Amino acid sequence: MNPFLREHAAPLVGSTLLHVLLAAAALVATWYAVAPKITLPAAIEAYIAAPPAARAPPAPAIAAAVAPTPEPTPEPEAAAPKPQPDPAVAARAQAQQEAAVAAKRDEALRVEHDAELRAAAARDKVRATDARRKAEAEAHRLAEAEAARRHAQLEEAKRAAASAAAASAAEKRKSDADARLRAARESDLARELAAEEQRTGAVNAGLEARYAAEIRARIERAWNRPPTARTGLNCRVYVTQVPGGTVTNVKIGACNGDAAVQQSITLAVYRASPLPAPPDPSLFERNLQLEFAPND
Repeated sequence: MNPFLREHAAPLVGSTLLHVLLAAAALVATWYAVAPKITLPAAIEAYIAAPPAARAPPAPAIAAAVAPTPEPTPEPEAAAPKPQPDPAVAARAQAQQEAAVAAKRDEALRVEHDAELRAAAARDKVRATDARRKAEAEAHRLAEAEAARRHAQLEEAKRAAASAAAASAAEKRKSDADARLRAARESDLARELAAEEQRTGAVNAGLEARYAAEIRARIERAWNRPPTARTGLNCRVYVTQVPGGTVTNVKIGACNGDAAVQQSITLAVYRASPLPAPPDPSLFERNLQLEFAPND
């Protein structure tokens, strides 16, 4: 069986029965419309007379004498025979009714088919709209993702460029600092070499020995010999001075004297401050190492 007929069998049967009943009613109405009209005579004609005016009752004898004679009641006429319907007319009416039922059934089927087509078209339109919206949403999502990716790449490129620029600047600063440091070292080395050359020349001239002898002589003159100092005293003395000869620190190294002797030597160095200036400025040294060995 056709799925459409299987699904709509009950509504179609009900509709068919309704149309059959309507066709039967129309057939009966048509028959009554075309059948000859029969007018039945009135079986009894009667009328209502106006009541007589009131008067005094007559004497009984007179009333009985003048009483009216009742009229005879007419017999009812026999009813005419009922005419039979024309078979041709009935057949035409039935054919018309069946055609109308078939037309209505076809119209109902057509209307239902059109409704199904419209419903299917509406469903297709909804599906197409949903698909279009999903496609637009996906395209929008992909566009946003691509924009975010490009933005991230741009930011990464900016950070890389900034990092490279910072590294280049740091490298340049380090290179400049190294260059300045090398220049300073070279300058210090040149000065040291010059001073060393000058010192060598002074040493060769005997100036360093004379400078050391002057320092020792001044310290010995400032020394107060303690009673415990013995003959052959020899102590190594470390002296720190600043430009101008001012002594800032004194330490006693190897020494064959006791504590009183070492203390007397320390005081003698401080009393000898400021120490003699060197005969050549290149001979000045902040840290001096002297041999304190006074002549007995």
